[in-house]
Amino acid sequence: MQVKFDGNPLEVQGVQPKVGEKAPNAKLVNAKGETVDLADFLGKVTIISVIPNVLTRTCELQTKRFDEVTSDKDIQYVTVGRNTVEEFNQWNSDNELNVTTLTDAEGEFGKAYGLDIDLDGNALLTRAVFVVDSEGTIQYVEIVDEVVNEPDYKPALEVAEKL
Repeated sequence: MQVKFDGNPLEVQGVQPKVGEKAPNAKLVNAKGETVDLADFLGKVTIISVIPNVLTRTCELQTKRFDEVTSDKDIQYVTVGRNTVEEFNQWNSDNELNVTTLTDAEGEFGKAYGLDIDLDGNALLTRAVFVVDSEGTIQYVEIVDEVVNEPDYKPALEVAEKL
């Protein structure tokens, strides 16, 4: 699969999970620096927002937007990226938010979800959104074609609200 970064093609490594499949599990690191299983966050409707780098404008917008649209709903929302725990914690502090952030420190999530990209020698995750139902089945997938663009929030939220 290919996506674009500023119009230039980038190869996305791996196979991406599809609607109707069980959400793959992966080990991630939470805000306390503890290794956790993604499966531990499932069990209720969950939006998994995947970002390349929370310290960039589009990733910041995506993270804030999903936090805003899920805050008054019975929808769990997590952000997954390759930022360090410290970067995510500082970002939350700087923005006066408490977004659940999960660091793909070992790259297990990127492999499980087929979202690894190489951007100028930096191993990142491509921008994507998954909606997982309470049974752990993927109900919505968007892998953003142009990495510098925000995802389409509306369909992800609509699917999540119907579950």
